[in-house]
Amino acid sequence: MKMTRLRKAVTWSLQIILAMVFLAVGMAKISGVQSTVDLFQEIGVGQWLRYVVGMVEVGSAVLLLFGPYASLGAGFLMILMAGASMTHLWLVGGSIVPALALGLTAGAVLYLRRQIQRADEIEVIHEHQTRKSA
Repeated sequence: MKMTRLRKAVTWSLQIILAMVFLAVGMAKISGVQSTVDLFQEIGVGQWLRYVVGMVEVGSAVLLLFGPYASLGAGFLMILMAGASMTHLWLVGGSIVPALALGLTAGAVLYLRRQIQRADEIEVIHEHQTRKSA
């Protein structure tokens, strides 16, 4: 079963979009943009969490740009966005729609990346069996 070029293109497009978004918001947190400082002040845990979240966002964005590691980056972002959704619901208010949308997009990348990986593995096994029988 060959993975279609369209599916791979869609997956890469989603990965690049997510990477750009999380690189931007992660750097905003790390650099101390006032709105992020205020948000984490409202959460009440301390500014250390802002740095941790920012580093996870930037690190995950980088992972998304390297095919073999994109699933790992997407998984981290899904967990992070679940936490962001809960934080907005229970602590700070505001809309959870952005966090849910980003989390679901990360989930789609994770799913599609795993499908691509499996299809590539099956193709390698099939080629190996074909060479063996020839």
